[in-house]
Amino acid sequence: MTDNLQTPQTAFDHETAATHMVRGIPIATMKTPVDSVIASLRGRRFDCADTIFVTDDDGRLEGIVRVNDLFLETDCLIGQIMEEEHEAVRPDDDQEAIAVLAMELNMIAVPVVDDEGRLIGAVPPESLLKILRAEHMEDLQRLAGITPHERGSDVGFDAPLGNRIRRRLPWLLFGLLASSLITIVMAGFEHSLAANVSVAFFVPAIVYIAGAIGTQAVSVAVRGLLDEDIPIFKLLRGELVVGTGIGAVLGIIAAILVLASFGDPRLAAAVGLAVLGGGIVSAVVGFGLPWAFTRFGSDPALGSGPICTIIQDVSSLLIYFFFVTILL
Repeated sequence: MTDNLQTPQTAFDHETAATHMVRGIPIATMKTPVDSVIASLRGRRFDCADTIFVTDDDGRLEGIVRVNDLFLETDCLIGQIMEEEHEAVRPDDDQEAIAVLAMELNMIAVPVVDDEGRLIGAVPPESLLKILRAEHMEDLQRLAGITPHERGSDVGFDAPLGNRIRRRLPWLLFGLLASSLITIVMAGFEHSLAANVSVAFFVPAIVYIAGAIGTQAVSVAVRGLLDEDIPIFKLLRGELVVGTGIGAVLGIIAAILVLASFGDPRLAAAVGLAVLGGGIVSAVVGFGLPWAFTRFGSDPALGSGPICTIIQDVSSLLIYFFFVTILL
């Protein structure tokens, strides 16, 4: 049994398995008696000792044995108690995919193998937790329209002022330019606003509700799209149903409040239907944009928040003024 793998160092991206991999791990061949494996663990320090990695005589990974299972049967060979159904990653695999794999298969440590299947190390549980935290923080920044720091999200918080401005400014500039669409929409319905000034009172609320529903849909989609076991159309159908249900409930409440406050049933209907329509569109857009980013090979969180905001604002206003035009 060995506990230290010596492999040549290779320059990998800082968000790959190679960065988080440790080499001091307990390894045993398939024909090693379990008693011998247990004896070899005593008095030795490992970088990761939660899992025993079982290989053939050429060092190719054959299976794993969790430490919890190691002491159940000691009068046999370790190859007889190993988990043959296992997954491994390559040194240049992305760190987020490694963490997702560990969660899907309930893995304590993720083995790392070379192109020929030979074991070269493992990503330990503490690194998996760090990866999950880093990816979570990165997604939060991207959803907020902040470009992640090239050296990680934690470094980004302490980056120089100029660097922080440069990472936040691009999507905000995009939002400033795109918001001109909202001005164009409002200007296009100038006559409706002039005829009934009460119409303008509900613009902020309708835009807010649509944006909030879309933001929730984006949050669900960004994480759900990483799980390949969930069908895309199932996610879309679920968000569409949720958006319709939420829009209907909020639309009814809004219509009742408008009717009670202004006594205008047509204005109340326009507001209620706009909230319903905005909720449906926002749910679809909130899911569709992350899906589109994924289809084109980009992180689904990349810019989805700022882009969704503009699309949802414009579409909700168009829906609102459409109902205002036909009902008032």
